[in-house]
Amino acid sequence: MTSDLVSVVIPVYNSEKFLEECLDSILAQSYLNIEIVALDDGSTDASSDILERYSDKISIISQKNQGLASALNLGISKMKGDWFKWFSPDDVMYSNTIEILIDEAKNPPSTILYSNWNIIDDSGNTLREFHESNYNKLSPFEYTVRLLDGQQINVNTTLIPTNLLEKCTIRKLDDPVAIDYDFFLQCALLYNVKFHLVPDLLIKYRIHTDQL
Repeated sequence: MTSDLVSVVIPVYNSEKFLEECLDSILAQSYLNIEIVALDDGSTDASSDILERYSDKISIISQKNQGLASALNLGISKMKGDWFKWFSPDDVMYSNTIEILIDEAKNPPSTILYSNWNIIDDSGNTLREFHESNYNKLSPFEYTVRLLDGQQINVNTTLIPTNLLEKCTIRKLDDPVAIDYDFFLQCALLYNVKFHLVPDLLIKYRIHTDQL
């Protein structure tokens, strides 16, 4: 592994409308030690063509449509970084997103970092800010209770130590929207993983009619 290499894994399925903006925002990061792994999960729109235009800058893996969990796990199996960043192809990073997360990554090794975020519409207009619950000073019991009660974290904001993926797995579920929540529950309940809020607004999370 390369020290402090961040692997951004993007599962792509019929994401042509926003994919370029997403990729451009990652390629424009002030933190340079990044690899981008894009998984084309059998797209039937122009997503494949868009990815090909970036083929000199990103790694592209294609498969027949098998769903979100399969695409993510294939990307994870190919990545080389110390850090895993799951990112959706319709969302956008600010230019210093990864730099800020890496600068905060001085916590115990089994810590998932997450941040606040802005909600944007189809056109990229900011609708409002979203401030995540702060788990930083909670005891393991307290934040586990919150997670069990349905408190969720926006996975697109997170930076996850790759070594956690050796024990916590991304499982295929009937409801793909719950895949990240299931992953966080495994981390907290089975392996006492900590969650650390970075209080900055670090991504633009897009609300649109085609998303899960």
